[in-house]
Amino acid sequence: MGGSPDGVGRRVESGLRKTLINSTALFGGETVSRLGGWLMAFIVAHRFGAAGLGQYAYAVAVTSVLLMFPDFGLHLAAIRDLSARPEKLRTTFWTLHWIKLPLVGALVSGVLVFGGVALRDEGRRALLYVLLARAVLMTFSQAYMAVFKAFERMHYIGLLQLANAVVVLISVVAAWQLQASLSSTVGCLVAGQAVETCGGWAVARSRFNTGEAYGCDSALVRNLLIAAAPIGVTIILQALNLRLDLLILSVFASNAELGRLQAADSFLLAAFLGASLSLGVVFPKMCRLLSRGSEEASLYVGNLLKHGTLLLAVVALAVSLGAPGLLRVLYGRELASAADVLRLLAPAIPLMFINTLLVYVFFAAHLRSVYVGTLGLSVLLTTVLCFWLVPKYGAAGAALADLIRESVVAAVFLGHLQHHGLAYGATRALLKVCPAVAVLAVLLAVIAPAAGSWPMWTAACTALLFGGTLLLAGLPNRAEILVVLGDYP
Repeated sequence: MGGSPDGVGRRVESGLRKTLINSTALFGGETVSRLGGWLMAFIVAHRFGAAGLGQYAYAVAVTSVLLMFPDFGLHLAAIRDLSARPEKLRTTFWTLHWIKLPLVGALVSGVLVFGGVALRDEGRRALLYVLLARAVLMTFSQAYMAVFKAFERMHYIGLLQLANAVVVLISVVAAWQLQASLSSTVGCLVAGQAVETCGGWAVARSRFNTGEAYGCDSALVRNLLIAAAPIGVTIILQALNLRLDLLILSVFASNAELGRLQAADSFLLAAFLGASLSLGVVFPKMCRLLSRGSEEASLYVGNLLKHGTLLLAVVALAVSLGAPGLLRVLYGRELASAADVLRLLAPAIPLMFINTLLVYVFFAAHLRSVYVGTLGLSVLLTTVLCFWLVPKYGAAGAALADLIRESVVAAVFLGHLQHHGLAYGATRALLKVCPAVAVLAVLLAVIAPAAGSWPMWTAACTALLFGGTLLLAGLPNRAEILVVLGDYP
């Protein structure tokens, strides 16, 4: 990196300050907002048991996948366009609404028909309808959040999501005191989301130049949909990857078994959320570097991979060791029995970070076929593995399927990274480690006599990820950290 030492120092300081401000706002807002969802899962588990958590998990899984259809990559495409051309705010803002209205109408109609015809479990159906209302509000809220992100006014996100969490918390306390039903308790999430969505609309209209309503322009709609389509396919595939195990398990298992998988899966989902939030902050910087195709891009990606993998591997080891206690505290004594399932999933935590990061990298580098094709392979692999392992092993089989999927996908992504000249240090190290993890996980599925012996061996997967990365990529150092935090014009 060129420039005088003073200039480099100012650039690093400026980048660090900007990163910290945006990270604090985005992480703080998303954290308190997600706390509503996490708190709801904890309350449902403690008050309604594993079966209630299973019903809740099913409804969340279905709506989280269906929500991706009205979102369809429109938000990320809008952020990318508005970051480069802020003068397009008015047309983009209103075009998003014209696209979303028919998509939301189709979503609501489809869910109502599906719930009435296909769902025989009344608890699952009632919660599905409640969370559908939340999803409708959420898709419009995300459009307003995209505007705030594009203009790097992320403090609005933090404030609105704080309001969401406060309303949910107050509502949940009232529902607890009134001994409300499961569907009424979960309905507290809708109240919080309504506050966030209405507040987002008000802030976007009053603080940004969205102007008067812009009529539906078919050319603008077409252009935005074309830009969003590969992103939309990607996020749908990502949502399926995160929830397909639970959806397939719901065909074969009881609500209580679904609850066990949900309790363990929540740690993997937390890893995905943390990675997505972190990468959302650094995504503009990543786009600038990758657009140049410079050595700085390889250094940046390599250092993100190295430090993120090491950090998440340590987290995975801690989760594996403390699994029974963590589950007992968060979900209650009944769901402490999911400790073995959580230990199976623990090695997938750093792998989830790797795969999430590389989706962002290939998207920023405009390598559409790589991330769409690999995620399509991931969905296919999850489907095959779950239908093989779930009928025999239940939640443990779904967890092992997730571990195999994440390790195989990481190996494929890293191979593409090297092929496209973005391999640096940690990339080459992980190219040796991830295939080894995949082979070990597959061997467990093929030759292990019982699921009860799997957690001991999957702990070796976590140790292999941490030790292999540390040994082959080296210890972290100050220069590498500055590469990650520095600002690049």
